[in-house]
Amino acid sequence: MKSINGWWGAVLVSGLIGCGQEAKEPAPEQAEIRAAEQEARFLTPPAGCTEITVGEMVNGIELTPVQYERQPTFRGDFSNTGGAQRDELRIRLDMNTQPGLYDLSLGGANTFTCDQCVFGYQDIGTTSQKLFVADAGALLLALQVSPQQTVGALSNVVLRESVLATPTSGPYTGSSVVSGGECRWIRFATWNTVRPGGCDPRQGSLTSNLHDTACVSDDYAATDGTLQRALGTKTQGEACTATPAESEHSLTTTDCEQGFACTDLLSDDAQCLKTCDFMTATPGCPTGTVCGVYGLCIEQSVLEPIGFAFDTALIGEACSASFTEFCGVEGARGTCFDPDGAAGPAGATCHRYARARSECGAGEELGYIYYPLSGGGGDRGYGFCYFDGR
Repeated sequence: MKSINGWWGAVLVSGLIGCGQEAKEPAPEQAEIRAAEQEARFLTPPAGCTEITVGEMVNGIELTPVQYERQPTFRGDFSNTGGAQRDELRIRLDMNTQPGLYDLSLGGANTFTCDQCVFGYQDIGTTSQKLFVADAGALLLALQVSPQQTVGALSNVVLRESVLATPTSGPYTGSSVVSGGECRWIRFATWNTVRPGGCDPRQGSLTSNLHDTACVSDDYAATDGTLQRALGTKTQGEACTATPAESEHSLTTTDCEQGFACTDLLSDDAQCLKTCDFMTATPGCPTGTVCGVYGLCIEQSVLEPIGFAFDTALIGEACSASFTEFCGVEGARGTCFDPDGAAGPAGATCHRYARARSECGAGEELGYIYYPLSGGGGDRGYGFCYFDGR
């Protein structure tokens, strides 16, 4: 497991208890993981299960090409299956999963119903591919910097051979265990997707508004970010300069004011743009701007020419087009979407945005907007709740 004692600990200490003081005790999350690892040493595989080992897990931004999924998903290789092809383990968490200990049996070995899911693909991408889904074991989420940047551990996880089951289409598919099928077992495994300078752009997080910084989103829906050191006085729309970090454990420095990102994501030249959270009732953007993609305040007239459409329909109202990225108003945003195509090319409904699948109500599912990224990657982070007819 990668070290978490360095950069992140320094930021947490200096940001929350003041510079010049040092943490004296081991990080609580490390103590929890060490305790779980010690207990796992005495475990034995269930009858008929083959023990596997898991390599380093990565999140979406660490993949090549970058791939942000609909919910936080961590991937890593597993071994000891005896096959010649690649085997991949995945951990998928609901966006609202909080630090704690989770019983994997509660998901029912079903990739549709689980909120904390562990599953794997043996011989992934081949005709001999097999799916394995956890029906027992423990998942410890020990530290969460952002939904995408976490530290955790798996213990005593039993993975049963499974097949695709109802629903077999849609944003999320189901699975069912194969009677008499193969079994894989994980004694203990850890993951750490926290990166130097990582932060959570969502309003109210510990790192969204640290002194003399800006948490700059790395994904469209602003669930994953990287800190900049904002040491200047420049604000909305002013040209800015960013000085690259001198080392892995330092930050890019800008001449923007705290809470303003120095970015060229939405313009040809870098400018200071206020960071925001489109999911809050009051995103706090300057007058004349909206909380747009990447959690940045920008004029609607800037977003529209580069492909982001707006509709005046409010949440639940009929839209004037079959699809637009933004409908509603600031603090109550959604997307125009027609799930079954029944409304025709000029009709859809404004569906409320949501980040977590758990935020959708009975009969609803979490849809997503797909944005292709350079290099062949993609971003599926923008989610919305809609009635899927199930």
